[in-house]
Amino acid sequence: MKTVHRLVVALGVSLVGVGPASAAEPVGLRSLSVPAPERGAKIAVDLWYPAGTGGTAENHGASPLFEGVSVRRDADIATGRFPLVVLAHGGLRSNPNLASWIASHLAGRGALVALPRSPAPETAGEAPDEVRLRPGDLSAALDRIENDPALAAHLASGNVSAVGFFLGGTSALALAGARLDPQAYRASCDPPARGPDCAWFATNGVDLSGRVTEAFGASHRDPRIRAVVAVAPELVGSLTRESLGAVDVPVTVIGLGAPAADREIPGARQLALPEANVFTAFGRCTARALTLLAAEGEDDAICREDGPRSRADLQAELAGMIDAALANIAAP
Repeated sequence: MKTVHRLVVALGVSLVGVGPASAAEPVGLRSLSVPAPERGAKIAVDLWYPAGTGGTAENHGASPLFEGVSVRRDADIATGRFPLVVLAHGGLRSNPNLASWIASHLAGRGALVALPRSPAPETAGEAPDEVRLRPGDLSAALDRIENDPALAAHLASGNVSAVGFFLGGTSALALAGARLDPQAYRASCDPPARGPDCAWFATNGVDLSGRVTEAFGASHRDPRIRAVVAVAPELVGSLTRESLGAVDVPVTVIGLGAPAADREIPGARQLALPEANVFTAFGRCTARALTLLAAEGEDDAICREDGPRSRADLQAELAGMIDAALANIAAP
């Protein structure tokens, strides 16, 4: 992954792809500037939506490695009221464009999708703070949309959900009331337990025991969230059992290949996609991606498809799981 990351940076590549199936409706995309109170700064939020008239055609995120997503930049929002999904994808160093395939899918099927472009930490030492800041980014995006009359006019009342992948899945669970245990998070890189970023932390001399304060245990519950889908959520073993047991909205946890989590979430619907792996949640690669990676001497795991099912096929099934989980959200 480290060598792949270097190639991505060198090429200026955005990790995006095409949705698992053609969108049912044209998809619009616009950028919002959103105050994030917990950061004391503004963040960018991508708003995906069923497109009305106007806009400029764009192959969003096309790159040498990854296919783009067809959108109409700054189109009007289609007439009607739609469910709202706050979406988070990836880990501490992931490009937010990783989520384009599922954002496009959800918007094409009639949802407003708010995707915060949470800032990547400038140093490894700052990275642990993102675990406690990113749930607030999702709530801030929701605030921004609800407080904008032009956008709020398109909201279906009470139909708000959170979908997250990897650390984004952990953030989505936090909106449902899951809370970090600071002590458990401090120990998450202690042998034999190894969290997803432990090697990076070790290389950069980051000691979680000196970085993680009691503030990491604060609640980020957002009562507006009516359902959560967490795909391969990270750090579930660092969430308190008490907070997980108190979650009172429908939660669906989806594993990619391996089991989704190392701690059972009471009442959650547990699903799995056994043929998948972490790269299934990335975008679809171009026809020349493997050749390009080989020419650069890079690991081609990011684009290699070894199994009998294509990434497009697996993404279609994963998207269907998410659709089903969000289909019957109860009104408040």
